[in-house]
Amino acid sequence: MIDCVHMCGIPRAVGRALCKQWPICLPVLAAFAILCLQHRERGLRLLIYYCAKCQRQNMRNVCDSCGKGLPGTAARYIWSDYRQPLADTVKLGALVRLPLMALALLITVMFVMEYIMTGAQAVTFLTNSGILPAMVQTFFSAVGVGLLILALQGKENVQYAMDPKGVLKRTWITPTRLNCLMRGIRYDKRAIQQNADGLPFLMAHEEYLVWQDARRYVLRPRAGRIKLYRPYAFVFMTLHIPREEYDGAAAMVAGKIKVKK
Repeated sequence: MIDCVHMCGIPRAVGRALCKQWPICLPVLAAFAILCLQHRERGLRLLIYYCAKCQRQNMRNVCDSCGKGLPGTAARYIWSDYRQPLADTVKLGALVRLPLMALALLITVMFVMEYIMTGAQAVTFLTNSGILPAMVQTFFSAVGVGLLILALQGKENVQYAMDPKGVLKRTWITPTRLNCLMRGIRYDKRAIQQNADGLPFLMAHEEYLVWQDARRYVLRPRAGRIKLYRPYAFVFMTLHIPREEYDGAAAMVAGKIKVKK
């Protein structure tokens, strides 16, 4: 296998490192197999109209209490999404990009320092010193550990609410000490609540973005996602939206966020 890798233009040292990574690659492949078999559940998904006078939510654009017609600005989108962290493509992408960027930065710094001290021998130093195989091993190890952490975080219920002022995103989990440890949060019995089914739930994360603070947005209709940026180059919030409600939610986002060209 190493000879075949070498024929493709990859140094033998890197090829040996890749061949040695099979024990680490197997959990990665298993995690992706689980990802393909996982079933994502959709929870509450509603387009509601809020009557400020009666302070109640209505299923249509006429208040059931006072009979007043409600304008389009009273529309709100509320939905929830049950998923495993391993099924979140945004988290998986970040899990691969972050170690890759860190290692690329480290290799660049080492190459520049070696080039300053030895000149053209810096290339030979990188290819023959065993640094690249060690970097490959470190990358796969970091990805494997990250996948293990995501797998141990447990199932999560993400609730979304979009209104004329902004968008709210809350992540609820089943409170266990292991789940809280893998998410880096404190296991506090006093913060545990009960959902509509009487099961214990703990809010692990909460985000709120005012429309005026958002700088731009990116629509991904095929993936059912909307990315909100604050500032311009930083993804502040990612919304996973049911397909049947995507067009209406995208129209609300487009009407609230004015992108400056």
